[in-house]
Amino acid sequence: MRIGIDARALGTASGRRGVGVYIRGLLSGLAPQMGPDDELLVFGSVGDAILDLPGARRVTLTRPRRGITLWDQVAWPLLLSRRGVTIFHSPFYAIPRLRPPGCRAVQTVHDLTPLKLPGVVSRHNARIFRMNFRLARAADRLIVPSEATLKDVVTLLSFPAGRIAVIPQAADITEADIAAADAALPETLSRFGLKRRYLLHTGGHDIVKNLPGLLAAFDALTREGRDLDLVIAGEHGPATAALIARAAMLGALPRVRLPGFVPRPDLIALYRGAAVVVYPSWAEGFGLPVVEAMACGAPVVTSRAGSLPEVGGDACLYADPADPDSIAKEVGRLLDGETLAADLSRRGHERARRFSWRETARRTLDLYREMAA
Repeated sequence: MRIGIDARALGTASGRRGVGVYIRGLLSGLAPQMGPDDELLVFGSVGDAILDLPGARRVTLTRPRRGITLWDQVAWPLLLSRRGVTIFHSPFYAIPRLRPPGCRAVQTVHDLTPLKLPGVVSRHNARIFRMNFRLARAADRLIVPSEATLKDVVTLLSFPAGRIAVIPQAADITEADIAAADAALPETLSRFGLKRRYLLHTGGHDIVKNLPGLLAAFDALTREGRDLDLVIAGEHGPATAALIARAAMLGALPRVRLPGFVPRPDLIALYRGAAVVVYPSWAEGFGLPVVEAMACGAPVVTSRAGSLPEVGGDACLYADPADPDSIAKEVGRLLDGETLAADLSRRGHERARRFSWRETARRTLDLYREMAA
């Protein structure tokens, strides 16, 4: 097989979020498992080290500033033909409708949140997502990260379930990472201005993350007399100003930290130091922060929404995302229950081991081989 993977998203803001984690994890797991007659071509931009990993060949593409969806449909057929690609995988952008003879296409659909929850993205981005989701129906196969997303794809895209592969994602956090984070923890907490117990949320400020509900729950907890800070990590965006205004209205702003994008070593340290990781999303296609938190041994409160119960299993506590009191109650159980928190930490660490990029890559490679047969 000659496998081509579209890694252009690594050169965008998405490269610092879940999509980037997925692409890097998939590539790092694929390269060592390729057969002697297989070739891995990575189409991407200059500057990301993962594009130069052993066992892969970089193909540099210049991503257009505008009209990327149209560019994909016009340029990819010729590129795939010239390179002799037999399996083309798009982990984020739309696949081309037209493909050279002998070239099969697979697309990863991470979630259908813009279709399920209107208003969670801008009108412009909603149009792009809808177009990409329609184009996904032209794929030979789709990959989704959870059974919940599979059901959404079947229902909302009318895509046959028999052509969808459920392949979970993973956290790339090792025991060595944890040891390094623990050693750096005092300095990290000092740098972030954290002197008391804190709750942690990661994953950005998007509407779907339900941060107003998180702030309301935090306000309820502090009104009960709990001495807490709240750290909301993730890149600032259009929703950040409203988030700050809401925290100020509640009188919580002095205790709320909004550090923006947090580099991976610091993020692992923040997970390790957190009293509770709180992730009350309205919907998730997978929920990488939950797996990351569990891998770091942090107790988690998350939502009974989307894939989150599927990912967290019995290693998390669950709350109603529409009810801040429900979120506060479950967080309070962990703050007050040292034994419960320790038990969830242990169970979460064990559960996170079920998710590995090597296994994600193995199952993806099996799908490529099935498609090429």
